[in-house]
Amino acid sequence: MDRKSVMVIGLGRFGSALAKKLVEFEQRVIGVDKVRSRVEEMADVVDIAVQLDSTDPEALIKAGVKECDVAVVTIGENIEASVLTTSILRDLKIPRVIARANNVLHARVLARVGAHRVIFPERDMGQRLAEIIVHPWISDFTALGGKFLIGELPAPKSLCGKTLAELNFSTTYNIIVLLVRRGESFVFPRGSTQLYEGDKLIVAGFPEDVKKFKEFS
Repeated sequence: MDRKSVMVIGLGRFGSALAKKLVEFEQRVIGVDKVRSRVEEMADVVDIAVQLDSTDPEALIKAGVKECDVAVVTIGENIEASVLTTSILRDLKIPRVIARANNVLHARVLARVGAHRVIFPERDMGQRLAEIIVHPWISDFTALGGKFLIGELPAPKSLCGKTLAELNFSTTYNIIVLLVRRGESFVFPRGSTQLYEGDKLIVAGFPEDVKKFKEFS
């Protein structure tokens, strides 16, 4: 995994959780916030923690934003500061600027000032929770683009002993087998790959197709 340099602007609950996860992924993280107590809480977590006003371009530059690959504006309570900060980051030509929106109008303004991507943490988490309540199995899967799932399922006993070419997953089940996990090792899927009892399949597909295959399993 390439190590990116990421500045997280706003160290509230969402921003601090994001920064901590990025650190777990071994990324270089600069955390900044206007509130000293938030900065102090994250000082031993991130690579650099700085108290600053993100609407001050010079302060951002001194904190190292121009050396960052990504800047994430997670400011939630101050929409004006969120928009102005996003605009400044684009003016500074940061390669990728991601901004948090509180509502649709906020999102439109962020997009208009140049955010490469706008996110809705509360809405997205609400949708994810609803999916988990209705389909508990989905919590073991990762969603890509909101509608495409990747995750792991046990190989059905009825399919064991057959090769992937014989089973033809993409046509029969409308899912793709990305990897086969056999114990502690992984097998790259080929047509000649035979399934054995105890194998785990890392699959990708649309929710309805993955659900059908899981029920078949």
